[in-house]
Amino acid sequence: MKKEDITYQDKIDELILDISHPNSKGLVFIFVEGESDIKLFRKLFDIGHCKVESIPGGNPKVEECVKFLIERYPLIFGIRDSDFIQLNDKLYCEPNIFLTDFHDIEMTMVAQDDVFSAIVYEFTDIQMDGHNNLRSGLLNILEEISLLKWLNELESLNLTFKGVGFADLISFEKQSVDFNQYFSRVLSKSVEPLISQSDVLLNKIHDLKRRSPDPFHLCNGHDFLKAFAAYIMKINFSNMSDNQLSSLFRVKYSRPHFMNTTLYKNTSQWAESNHCSIYENN
Repeated sequence: MKKEDITYQDKIDELILDISHPNSKGLVFIFVEGESDIKLFRKLFDIGHCKVESIPGGNPKVEECVKFLIERYPLIFGIRDSDFIQLNDKLYCEPNIFLTDFHDIEMTMVAQDDVFSAIVYEFTDIQMDGHNNLRSGLLNILEEISLLKWLNELESLNLTFKGVGFADLISFEKQSVDFNQYFSRVLSKSVEPLISQSDVLLNKIHDLKRRSPDPFHLCNGHDFLKAFAAYIMKINFSNMSDNQLSSLFRVKYSRPHFMNTTLYKNTSQWAESNHCSIYENN
């Protein structure tokens, strides 16, 4: 069976067998959202003492899976994208679930100055003092799209973003995106959206903008990588995809970077309180 064909129930059934096997005694099971997360976290955790598994269905299924399986086996926790949780000022207290420091693990890597600079040097001749301006510029380009996604969550507008492209709508010279065209594309993908008037929408977006949200909490990492890939293609006239960039960020991001995160601190404390090892030299 191909990985993309594995259902949530298939994975649950597999994990029930796995955690009950004698060879799994004492192992820590860490559940994440996708295959790209596995590639990163298997490098950061000690896989001699841990098993990192992706759960089909995104954040809600990671939470559901942890809640279900810890009744059978206590050494389980999940890592989920923070998304907009830390912007909404709501206390998050799902048992055995830890949040990424920023919107998602991709933005956590992008926020690391030396990691971002290493990628910039790889593809551009921009000097160090211009790297932060490039990153800020890309975040600014994506601001309205990011605010729209936040608004959709806050007001349950029933908008669909999956499969809606925007790279061709970016003007790097003006540091902007054709938002009206993007919103039209979103509406065409959405079933029974609860907002359709762009003037009303923009007023709501501007209200959110006045809250001055942290761009690293606001911006979706996959969106950032798509915009960054489009920029590289424009200046280098070479093919580049967001998946290729994601891979490069994972290569450049190391355990010393991760050890400075709140996610590392929280998972380390969990391991200590549960008398188990999840990191080398723990």
